[in-house]
Amino acid sequence: MVLAHGLGGRSDLPVPLWLALYAGAAAVLASFVALTLLWKTPRLRGAEAGRPLPFAGVLDSRAVSFVLNGLGLAGLAGFLGTAWFGPDTSAANPAPAWFYVWFWVGLVPLSLLFGPVWRRLNPLRTLASLFPGRRPLPERLAHWPAVASLLAFLWLELASGHSDSPRLIAAFVTVYGVIHVTCGAVYGPRWFDRGDGFEVYAVLIAGLSPFGRRADGRLVVRSPLDGLLALGGSPGRTPVILVVLGSTAFDGLTRLPFWSDLTPSVLLATAGLLAAIALTALAYAGGIRLTRPYLRKGTEPYSGFAHTLVPIMVGYTVAHYFSFALFEGQRGFDPAAVDYTLVSTALIAVVQVGAIVLGHVLAVGSAHDRALGLLRAGYRTVGQYPLLALMVGYTAVGIYLVSGA
Repeated sequence: MVLAHGLGGRSDLPVPLWLALYAGAAAVLASFVALTLLWKTPRLRGAEAGRPLPFAGVLDSRAVSFVLNGLGLAGLAGFLGTAWFGPDTSAANPAPAWFYVWFWVGLVPLSLLFGPVWRRLNPLRTLASLFPGRRPLPERLAHWPAVASLLAFLWLELASGHSDSPRLIAAFVTVYGVIHVTCGAVYGPRWFDRGDGFEVYAVLIAGLSPFGRRADGRLVVRSPLDGLLALGGSPGRTPVILVVLGSTAFDGLTRLPFWSDLTPSVLLATAGLLAAIALTALAYAGGIRLTRPYLRKGTEPYSGFAHTLVPIMVGYTVAHYFSFALFEGQRGFDPAAVDYTLVSTALIAVVQVGAIVLGHVLAVGSAHDRALGLLRAGYRTVGQYPLLALMVGYTAVGIYLVSGA
């Protein structure tokens, strides 16, 4: 399996790269101008918004939970059996495609379409629920176990050099499962809310779903921007988002010509992955630091705007994994059969650039509404400039990286 998620090169873009960059940045700027003219007071209600679903009682029933739990357990058992005991190469074993495409990439459309449904499918949560975890989860842990979990997975995928080995994948999932089931058995279900990287990631994406839960616990239909605000201002989620953003930036970086000229090594790839995450985090920290003087007293800026990065994270993820999912996902059915003529490279380019731009436009809308509530009167426009510049920069870098220029 070739883990390449972007375009084949600049020629795949249906327009010149410079035009795609200008158009993407212009779309983000134009959306900001329109918002400042038409959206002058906070409108989003977050966890208070939404219309109740008519069949919420059925969806929350024990029978549905039992079926979803069973599907998750069966999927895990089938995957581990194939990964451990099937052929030991990805050319003959579908387990790598199941793991990277059907599961990791599949979490995005699953969560966008159905909300935080992975919480009910998660086989690790189901197994841990068999044990009465009573010990309180230390608050100081925040979401750092989830950050560590995702870092370990992303290192396996992007830097290990053996990401397509069925046995290595099986070992990773087994160790990951033992750790999280054990912690879940000790600390109870709250562990998975904060410690399981895949579940935390899926819940963040689900913030953009039209389906979610109100503060009163009812299943509702709501605006995706309300769903983002409902994620809350937990400071621990910020590093989770930045780790995923940084990893997609590194993934794009590895397809640039200069990287292919370097001698490949696990150490170099690991350093590059960590550096990309660090630079992404520093850019966000810089934008927040420039915004801080305009904020009301008592506002925690880093977590206050963190949810606005979720659309950017999703847009980057779609852009970097779209072609990978289309082609390598076919190996989940037949590892030896891939139809590379399924869609044109021009269409792939349009989807990838469009995902990045749309993600940033949604982020600008979410950040604008949040800024109206957090910025001091008289600074509600100028105070948004640092984050706007950050998002324009993220847009340009994202388009450049998926182009493979």
